[in-house]
Amino acid sequence: MLSRVANSLYWMGRYIERTEHLTRYLNVQYFSTLDAPMSQNKPFVLHSILNLFGLSNEDEEEQELAEEEVLFKAALDPDNTSSILSAITSGRENARGIRSIISGELWEAINKYYHFANKYPVDIYKTRGLYDFCMNAIQHCAAIRANVDNTLIHDNVYAMIYLGIHLERAAQITRILSSKLHDIYMITSDQKKHPVANYQWTITLKVLEAFDMSYRYFKAAPNQRSICEFLIINKDFPRSIAFNVGKLNTLIQQISIKKNLLPESIEFQVGKLANYYKFLSYEEIEDDLQTFLTDTLTNIYKIHQLIEKEYMPPEE
Repeated sequence: MLSRVANSLYWMGRYIERTEHLTRYLNVQYFSTLDAPMSQNKPFVLHSILNLFGLSNEDEEEQELAEEEVLFKAALDPDNTSSILSAITSGRENARGIRSIISGELWEAINKYYHFANKYPVDIYKTRGLYDFCMNAIQHCAAIRANVDNTLIHDNVYAMIYLGIHLERAAQITRILSSKLHDIYMITSDQKKHPVANYQWTITLKVLEAFDMSYRYFKAAPNQRSICEFLIINKDFPRSIAFNVGKLNTLIQQISIKKNLLPESIEFQVGKLANYYKFLSYEEIEDDLQTFLTDTLTNIYKIHQLIEKEYMPPEE
């Protein structure tokens, strides 16, 4: 496979997955202000949205934010490279360059997603359209993944797309958890007991579509420990860090044709990391969860660098 083809497949998967997580965060976080624990905290919610989208700075922490402007910058601002629209556009551009490699159905699904977002009326979105925009965006992402699963041969093309999907999902789960820890510290110094702090963990579950399964798994109300165990080290839940790093390892082993693995090889390094998360316990990380998440994000980006080096070397 040409490195430029691998690059486009990988980044197409990453960008589409990114849009879904950003959309879910925007939707769940914004509408959390309708619930009692957060009803008086809309400025805090807007700052939280900016923080996850990488748009906040220290000078803005004490400023009053314009709600419509925050929502626009997060979703439909074409000049903001962190916006949902920018990620959709980048995903489509990567797909367009490999139309002969992917199925027509997959291309059409990605193209429809782009045109939906690009043509969405900004004035409607700012005032009353956020829920409609987010729900439609999530449905478009589901349609795209369905076409990846059901209209492509499950060969190295499929594997490269899912390398992007699982790496981006692991990164976004980590970023969302880190963002919520930051939110909790902003709310209260006693992060384990404050009711608004506890509600931030509930929001985290809802953002990652883990609320119902968490209740089913633990058969109890969520708390910091149960949520972190579920979203970090549960090997069977598709939106946990351990699950997605494990999938990265499986895909890389599938692509690999090497017999003897050196310690510096991508197969060795990702396999080692997958085993670390596979056997991780909450007790090992609970004392400094933020540092653990920062280190996890660093590890995920190291996997990205290994993927680029191995499968996307510069073409001569």
